[in-house]
Amino acid sequence: MKAMIPYKKIEDSRGKFLGIVNSGDWEEINYIETMPGEVRGGHYHKETRELFYIIEGEIDIEIKHLHKSVENNFTVTSGSIFIIEPFEIHTFICKTKCMWINVLSKKIDDQFCDIHRVL
Repeated sequence: MKAMIPYKKIEDSRGKFLGIVNSGDWEEINYIETMPGEVRGGHYHKETRELFYIIEGEIDIEIKHLHKSVENNFTVTSGSIFIIEPFEIHTFICKTKCMWINVLSKKIDDQFCDIHRVL
């Protein structure tokens, strides 16, 4: 897991501009809403990288690398930006109503289903 910071922030009389990411090859963008107490994820990808931008809410995240003895547990809130790398099992536990943007380096479809669950 890699925490990110915005590449640019501008505030003026018109409002705000927040540059979330300006690098990488991304094929799919999703908007997700989840109710408090719900769990998402619980899987890993072999090839796909996922970028997340938390718009609103508080989420406990559990990350465990499939091939390394690396495990991270942390909480993200509004404005957090991070990337999940391949082979990182990621589980999101929503503490509040949550809204976020999810961006994938490879689109998920019938021809390329890179979602794998650990039994």
